[in-house]
Amino acid sequence: MKLCQYPHHLGTVMALCLLALPFGNVAAQNVPFFPVIGAWEFLEHAPRGTTITDAATLGEPWLYNNLAIEMRSKVNMTTRVRVPEDGDYYLFVRSKGDARSGFRVILGEQYVPGTFGKQETMTWERSGPLSLRQGGTSLVLTRQAGVSTLDVLVLTKSPELREEEIRARQLPDEVRLLHEYDIPKGGCVKFGDVTGDGKTDFMVFSPGYSSYVFDNSGKELWRWEAPEEDTRLRAEFEAPGAIWDLDQDGKAEVVQWRELEGKEWLIVANGATGAIKYKTEWPCSAKPHVYNNFRVAIGRLDKGYPSHILVYTDDGKGASVTAYNNILKQLWQHNEKVLKDHMGHYVYPVDLTDDEIDEVVWGSMVLNAQGQPLWSKVPVFYDNHDHMDSYKWADLNNDGKLDLVACASELGVIAYESLTGKIMWQHPCEHAQQIQTGKFLRDYEDVQVVCNARFYGNRQIGEPYLSAQMRFFDNRGRFITQYPANPLNGNPDFVKGDWRGNGQPELFWYKFKMFPGTARGIQYFPDQVYHMFDFERNGVDEVITLGDGKLRVYGCKYAKFGAPNNDPDYLRWSMTNHTHY
Repeated sequence: MKLCQYPHHLGTVMALCLLALPFGNVAAQNVPFFPVIGAWEFLEHAPRGTTITDAATLGEPWLYNNLAIEMRSKVNMTTRVRVPEDGDYYLFVRSKGDARSGFRVILGEQYVPGTFGKQETMTWERSGPLSLRQGGTSLVLTRQAGVSTLDVLVLTKSPELREEEIRARQLPDEVRLLHEYDIPKGGCVKFGDVTGDGKTDFMVFSPGYSSYVFDNSGKELWRWEAPEEDTRLRAEFEAPGAIWDLDQDGKAEVVQWRELEGKEWLIVANGATGAIKYKTEWPCSAKPHVYNNFRVAIGRLDKGYPSHILVYTDDGKGASVTAYNNILKQLWQHNEKVLKDHMGHYVYPVDLTDDEIDEVVWGSMVLNAQGQPLWSKVPVFYDNHDHMDSYKWADLNNDGKLDLVACASELGVIAYESLTGKIMWQHPCEHAQQIQTGKFLRDYEDVQVVCNARFYGNRQIGEPYLSAQMRFFDNRGRFITQYPANPLNGNPDFVKGDWRGNGQPELFWYKFKMFPGTARGIQYFPDQVYHMFDFERNGVDEVITLGDGKLRVYGCKYAKFGAPNNDPDYLRWSMTNHTHY
């Protein structure tokens, strides 16, 4: 089956893709073609107030693609669908609501008989027959009342279609589920090869910093349970930890926080057993304290293999970044007397001068490899609420040097000259939360910047507390476009990687893959994307999703495989130095 070529005109993207191929894994299943319209297809121009939900939230055993929309506006929602041939068709609708809710459907110029979304449980309903002509036509959700939840619509000539029959039509044909792991719920996940067999293993952190290490098959190798005391305080942000082969023996160590007999330690442990190899006091004030931002990253503070450990602490009494060698000998520490979050949420060791030695990007400042400031904007951005949520780096002005691009909370997106701190440009972007750089859009030769704009809702009037929207900027900071038209509820992640093995990085956001060359998405996964790197060690990047106690790894069926990239810088930035915040 050939994949469709995505057109340049964004308004016809979804319709033309439906004309080009059936959506779902139909080739291998030999399922006859009939249009299946998932809820995601209405999201691009969904009216304000529309929210998305999943099976667990609804208490349902199953949703098509694990995504449904809750219609909270009376404004119509529309998409396009292809009628395969002339004839009489039935429309099946899977939806729920209550006695006060409901919606109707218009196909082309015909109102479909009946009102849907009135049953208190998810219900599979049929309407028709309808006499339709071959070709593309509009499909409109209209006459909404109350709050109805739509899962999926199906247009078919069969009057007896069962909802079980459409399960084979979920997700695009090119998506392959490679691994599915049952893991402890909550917290974050780190990756690396702790067994030395060349396969990717992983460590799951609970919100309270307990750690559980699994091999590639999903077998638990060991666990360390954190004390119950202060669990609530530690659970606010992700746990500090990393997996990295510090001594280059082929088996990665685990670097983490541990509390032993009431004292806090920075630990380097045997990755396969959890046995402590080295330890030193955790670099913050003595308890009691808070755990605003505790982070660990792998750096290279002199030439050679990256084997330095950088620890960021923000304990409510100030913030520090401390550098260690691979056996936990402290090299330096830099302190700032600031309030919560003022120094951001992570520390980024990256070579900005192309001399094979890292500088350290931390908050609104850059340190050299000896811990001395190259520049600082901390006095300029004096309010701790105006902090740098996340960073990426790219050559924005094509001068051969890396520039820094930051999501700076309510300050928006800020682009810096990396070695001077000079602001190149700044653009509002709601609460700028996460960021990616790359060449994503057609008609733009230079690097683009895409920001995950976060919206805070008023829960007292029923708005979701967190929502998000992608906003695209060119390399000079000029706004290009956004997706979707209105923000979606949730706190999604970006991931970027070489999905097809063709050297062209692609962008994924929330549960969606962005159409190549456009700023429009198509649902690719049932859970939210979490990470992306060469998990399989086959020369392409796989997408890792996380949701409801499941870690899943997906790959592209049509990817061109090759030798794995073993460059330490690729590995530490694509795999190890990952932050979910």
